[in-house]
Amino acid sequence: MLTDLHAQIIAEVARPLNDWLAERAPEAPPAMLAPPTREDAGDLTLPCHAYARALKIAPQAIATQLAGALDKHPLVAGVEAVAGFLNIRLSWGTVAARTVPWALTNDAALGRSNALAGQRLLVEYCSPNTNKPLHLGHARNMVLGGAVASAARAAGAQVVRINLVNDRGIHICKSMLAWQLFGEGVTPESSGRKSDHLVGDLYVRFERALQAEWEAQGQPLGLTKEDWFNGDSALGRAARQMLLDWEAGAPEVRALWQRMNGWCDAGFEATCARMGVGFEQVDRESQTYLLGKDLVAGGLTDGVFERDPSGAVMFDLSRIGLEGKKAVLRSDGTSVYTTQDLGTAMQRHDVHTFDRMVYVVGNEQDHHFQCLFGMLEALRPALKGRMHHLSYGMVELPDGKMKSREGKVVDADNLLDELHALAFEAAKERNAELAAANPDELHRRAEAVGLGGLKFFLLKFAPQTTFVFDKERSVAIEGETGAYCQYAYARASSILRRIGEQDTGLTPDYAQLTLPVEQALLSALLKFPGEIRTAAVELKPHLLPKATYEVARAFSAFFNSADAKVLGAEPGLLAARTQLVRAARRVLGAGLELIGMTALDEM
Repeated sequence: MLTDLHAQIIAEVARPLNDWLAERAPEAPPAMLAPPTREDAGDLTLPCHAYARALKIAPQAIATQLAGALDKHPLVAGVEAVAGFLNIRLSWGTVAARTVPWALTNDAALGRSNALAGQRLLVEYCSPNTNKPLHLGHARNMVLGGAVASAARAAGAQVVRINLVNDRGIHICKSMLAWQLFGEGVTPESSGRKSDHLVGDLYVRFERALQAEWEAQGQPLGLTKEDWFNGDSALGRAARQMLLDWEAGAPEVRALWQRMNGWCDAGFEATCARMGVGFEQVDRESQTYLLGKDLVAGGLTDGVFERDPSGAVMFDLSRIGLEGKKAVLRSDGTSVYTTQDLGTAMQRHDVHTFDRMVYVVGNEQDHHFQCLFGMLEALRPALKGRMHHLSYGMVELPDGKMKSREGKVVDADNLLDELHALAFEAAKERNAELAAANPDELHRRAEAVGLGGLKFFLLKFAPQTTFVFDKERSVAIEGETGAYCQYAYARASSILRRIGEQDTGLTPDYAQLTLPVEQALLSALLKFPGEIRTAAVELKPHLLPKATYEVARAFSAFFNSADAKVLGAEPGLLAARTQLVRAARRVLGAGLELIGMTALDEM
């Protein structure tokens, strides 16, 4: 049975307060105990101002009388009425006797719950283009999507992770055309380049050729390079013709497309495997881009859409509180991205009957998803409230934004290599003997720290936040980092190795776990499941590293405290502290796993 012990303890403390209130003012709201905002105000607090009207007495008098209702409560060590607030101090020895065994045996302590039991959640993320390798922005996308899926599964949901590969379009043709014009038959094997990186090189090569062509024409006034590409550019005409040939099924174009997409797919798979990213379903735009046309035709008949004088089919955005109109079919009858997104969403619902569909996409697409969801709800009202766009800000470099066309990106593979190297050098300084005797083991740890540091850093910011990525900081062992949490886990493992079997047969005396550092660690263990549940239900993946870090920080304060030594403590206390270390290690391991990090027994 999954038991949220923190909620249970709060409910038990609140019960006599609610009985007192119900007897005197049945219409009064229930007592909502919460952590105080002041550090010196105990462990739980109840503002009594909301009861003044019903009870017709001052909040301070209410708090004073409520304090009496907690006399001799086994979980309460003391109460205080201050300025209309009832401040409660828990009996941490009693709390410890319940918390530590629970954290060691109940999977709720690991963040598991039934909050989303019976629900099916689809999460679409990654969504790469097959004209360039995965980069730092993709890494954040994948980390966010993976965390949403991980938290939802912990909450009992059935989760389907979906990758929609953008494998067709003019951007793909640019790389293909560059291979024809400049590639000289190059392959990943002949060049020694990772296959997706080779395709990305060709994309950049095309953009440089286009820039040179535009500059050779004197950069005509009033025209942007994009205007030039779509107008008089010879390269632009060739790329557009290639797209038309692809859509017509021209064998030689399709053969090159399949070959180069295969190169990208192989590269993506290798990067995803290294990052521990996986999917239950992979959709391809080349297979979905025609979806939605029949849906639009039906919506036109039903009055959801309208045809404008040009012949295009439009959706009036005023129906969903926005301005303007949105095209869903061009005047020539061809589809736009929204058309296929409509069709894909409907197809997924028909196949999976999902309760919630989450799109993990950057905030530059906010308006697109507002329009898309409004159309879907107009076409199928049962989808109302089931579609969610997890909008996130960009990851920037110290010198500004990434630009794929200019080759100014941080490739995910290169970044992982750099983080591995940084972590390896730091580990070698700490473990010179191991570096000499078993460098493979040190490389294994460095990979875990480098990858874990990347995931933790990218995840710890709320999704909507735009931030600058600091690779040195991401693998630092101090502060709010992944390595800090891994180190706390490793320290717990080290303590337990040193203790060995010294606590075997001893009875833990949990009543002695009353030091402030012990109370803080117990509190962090109790709060961990609630943070994970909130992350799942409210789609707040940044709470996963937050909760894990809070446990790691509390445990670090515990093991660094001279007053909280485990070895050398008298038998009952030694056994109690050993069990507390085991509990912290178990919960830390769960937090790292939820983030997608590797727990290390040694750093």
